[in-house]
Amino acid sequence: MIVVADTSGLLAAFDAGEREHTRARGVLSRETLVISPLVLTELDHLVHREFGFRAAIAAIEALTNRVADGQYALAEVSNDDLETAARVRTEYADHELDLSDGVGVAIAEKYRTNRIFTLDHRDFRAIRPLNPEFASFLLLPSDA
Repeated sequence: MIVVADTSGLLAAFDAGEREHTRARGVLSRETLVISPLVLTELDHLVHREFGFRAAIAAIEALTNRVADGQYALAEVSNDDLETAARVRTEYADHELDLSDGVGVAIAEKYRTNRIFTLDHRDFRAIRPLNPEFASFLLLPSDA
């Protein structure tokens, strides 16, 4: 089943100092990820800020190579997805979700999955999937 990638999960996979680094690397190697362009933008910014320009280039290249190989998919974000994200952000306003998280929920609905690659437990444990067949999100690597 497809796993929607969140920035925090990907960042953990590229940050050897992160407590969940090894488990996050495992998710990268064994799962089929779908990645939003918004997540790529956030990841590029954070890796650049924390580890430098060359590290950011390498991280994005590692992901886009897997997209090219067919292991991962780059999600197309439509206006409908942005409208869905806005509704999710409004419904969960007390969590002050960023746009990327709202779009991640919309992408999970589009790909009919409840699996999210994230370390952001506070938000994704509170949010309910939009697909009625799922009661909650399964957070990787924690719930693996």
